[in-house]
Amino acid sequence: MASTLEDLHAAADDGRCLNVHFRQQQLKALHDVLRKNVDRLRDALRHDTHITDEEASIEVALSLSTVKNSYDSLDPEKDLEEEYRIAKGRDAADRMQPWGVVYIDPELRHTPLFSLVAPLSAALAAGNCVAVKLENSLKALPSLLRTILPEALDFDILLILTSTPAETSLRNCVSVLQDADIDSPTCSQLVSKKANVIAVVDRTADLAAAAEQLVIARFAFGGRSPYAPDLILVNEWSKVEFLELVLRHAVRFLASSTEANNGSIDESLQRLQKSKRWKMSTITKGDKGAVVELINTSTKHLSLPAKMSEPILCISAITSLDHAVDLISSNLPDSYLSSAYHFAAPTHAKYLAQFVKSDVSFVNHIPLSLLLGPTTPRFQAFNLDSRYTPAHFQRASPQYIKPPSSQTNLIETLSTDRSKVSCTKLLSASTTEIQPRKRPDSIAVGFFEQGILIGLAVYGIPLATCLGASLFYLSRTAIRRYT
Repeated sequence: MASTLEDLHAAADDGRCLNVHFRQQQLKALHDVLRKNVDRLRDALRHDTHITDEEASIEVALSLSTVKNSYDSLDPEKDLEEEYRIAKGRDAADRMQPWGVVYIDPELRHTPLFSLVAPLSAALAAGNCVAVKLENSLKALPSLLRTILPEALDFDILLILTSTPAETSLRNCVSVLQDADIDSPTCSQLVSKKANVIAVVDRTADLAAAAEQLVIARFAFGGRSPYAPDLILVNEWSKVEFLELVLRHAVRFLASSTEANNGSIDESLQRLQKSKRWKMSTITKGDKGAVVELINTSTKHLSLPAKMSEPILCISAITSLDHAVDLISSNLPDSYLSSAYHFAAPTHAKYLAQFVKSDVSFVNHIPLSLLLGPTTPRFQAFNLDSRYTPAHFQRASPQYIKPPSSQTNLIETLSTDRSKVSCTKLLSASTTEIQPRKRPDSIAVGFFEQGILIGLAVYGIPLATCLGASLFYLSRTAIRRYT
């Protein structure tokens, strides 16, 4: 195993991980060592995070699947073809190069195995050497990983650190910072976002499915998922039925046999209770969580609760979809939610997804894999399966051998005897007026247009019928009188 970051940089400079077959070997070795230690990993996860046997099995399984997916993303034939494009007279416009060294500081309080393996496997697949921070502690998983990771990976591409290195030594690394609070990360920092997650349940939703999925999202994995809903906004006409369904599904989580964490739950409930922005009503409380309702105490919009990492499901009533949109927008005028869950008929869900600002939206479902690992890094493309892809750990390095099609005209303008003529043609072509494209004649029927059409149908048709009948009887009466 490498002893310093300088050793990793030296290995990266030597191109140690550039060979695609070497990367395949490393990913297979990583998968093998994790596969052979499944029971030890499950025991360590249960010890450190107090999750259930089923949740530990899911985390181990998805971690192994992430390594498999990274392995499958490597294609030696395609890699060879891309390497020799220039030699064959072809442009390599989409060529990517690894950063060299990746530093990973994982979040160890929630799904720690997945949180580490996801960026580790993606960084290796991209061709990087990796430094991992695993502090000395009484936790079982870091100790186990410090033992088995060096068994799997080549000695000069892996470094395990017990403390955070100096910023100067990370200047030329890509840093995966899952627990940092950095609003404006640099291009080499992959910082997981810590923002609210809101769910909206409309009266047109399948309430049973919504209740089941939201309960799982809030209470699974100890309620610590950053993608667990911090607040559920439910239509006031459906609130009672929805709460009954929530309580039915929440029983097995609230009375779980795993180690209780009453202390943190009670502290969070006290903070909610003391808030002057709303009135909190506890609907039910168990050893492993609680269900509460937040009621607005002023004429202003209900303020959103702080980001929560405890198994407390908060519900608040709304009067309409516009009410939900206004509430979220007034609380977060210049920022986005980490995620939004919309349970409604597709047309209503489209309206919510369009006007509720969030990094990602899910309609009528919440993927279970979303609950594992950190949030997607700020300003990066969302990836559901692993949060990290090899592209996160590469930078563009295109190569061109063919001149662009416009090159000939530009060269003529600068270097021939007919430069004035060429310049005139160039300006003439560029100053040609843009011809607007004809818009389609059909008018899209959106949310508001539907309301107008429904209003016309409800009021216009009866009115037109009455007018028609009146004219008919008046005309018949007039004909009888004057004939």
